[in-house]
Amino acid sequence: MEQLLAKAKVNDSVLKSYLTRVVAKNLGSLSEPCYYPQVKKDYYDFLKLTGLTETDIREFAKRRWKGSKYAKFATQTNAVANFYVFLLQYFLKKRDTRSYTYMMVFFMIRHYANLMHKTFKYCNNDTFKYALEVLTKTHLFAREKTISNAIYYLAGEMVRRWTKALRGGDLDDISKFMQDSRTRISQSMKSFAQTYYRAAEEGSGLGSEKEPSEDENEYQIKAAEKGNKLADEITKKITVYRFADRKAQEDSRTLAKINSSLATQIISKLNNIKYSDNLRTIYKLFLKDLKDADSLCGKKYDAYVRQLMSIKRTKVKIYFKQQVNILLLNLLEEIGYKSKYGKLTSQTQFLINLFLAYYLTMILKNTVC
Repeated sequence: MEQLLAKAKVNDSVLKSYLTRVVAKNLGSLSEPCYYPQVKKDYYDFLKLTGLTETDIREFAKRRWKGSKYAKFATQTNAVANFYVFLLQYFLKKRDTRSYTYMMVFFMIRHYANLMHKTFKYCNNDTFKYALEVLTKTHLFAREKTISNAIYYLAGEMVRRWTKALRGGDLDDISKFMQDSRTRISQSMKSFAQTYYRAAEEGSGLGSEKEPSEDENEYQIKAAEKGNKLADEITKKITVYRFADRKAQEDSRTLAKINSSLATQIISKLNNIKYSDNLRTIYKLFLKDLKDADSLCGKKYDAYVRQLMSIKRTKVKIYFKQQVNILLLNLLEEIGYKSKYGKLTSQTQFLINLFLAYYLTMILKNTVC
């Protein structure tokens, strides 16, 4: 570790910025079916930002495990994996908790990418979506709602279980970490693949009963693509570039009539890539039902937001109000307010949810209008 670190010429600020972008991009894309993370290019970019070469890494991996009982084990001696373990230890040494966590997320994404390419030589979007829908509730992908959430959860587990070991640098511990991280992803992928291929054999999928006309189909595709692109842009603005709109916060607080201190605490926790999937879903749902520009940029805006937040019953499994509430509960748990929130009146709870809905959509409004 020290020998490689002495040889490295790390561009620290650019490395951290690149890492954040790569993790955010992949977590966002993992919400789409049949996404194969392309991590090979990232490896060479990471090498460049550390001033190291492939030869340096191969020699490091060989040197690290030479003479140990793991010297012939493919998982432990893989040069790329050892490079990323080196980066994990580098951020630990720098006491950069945020970058260390993001690096761990990327480490798990890499495992997922390798297993996707190995398991799904060809992937059908409808079958993939159907397989996700019918997974047992205890399956990690189902329990955490999305694959990106599942990977983020596993990364958190690895941080909790192996940080002390990685900091210590003992080879037995590092070996156990490398094996454990791969096994945890592999277990979930194996059972998911079984469900996918069983569905493929049965011809199951999530296709619509009535095929739209060619013109309708083209219009729907273009509208969806435009909405998805906008949702991605705003999500990245908040989570990657850590944007906070103070005017939107104050306007939202005034409209919802909630405490200023609580509003500030809620917004302070939004700038985190772990909420990328939540935010992207919320924005897509908001844009999906948007009928005209006036509902975002004009006089209808307030009524439209309140309409979405006032839905009592719906047959739809995923909807705007529900997703805002899920995100809010996560944020409240972070600031230690969730227990108190549960004791509030339903009207007060509604106003706090409404505040978050206003704030998020006002960022969108201020960007577009």
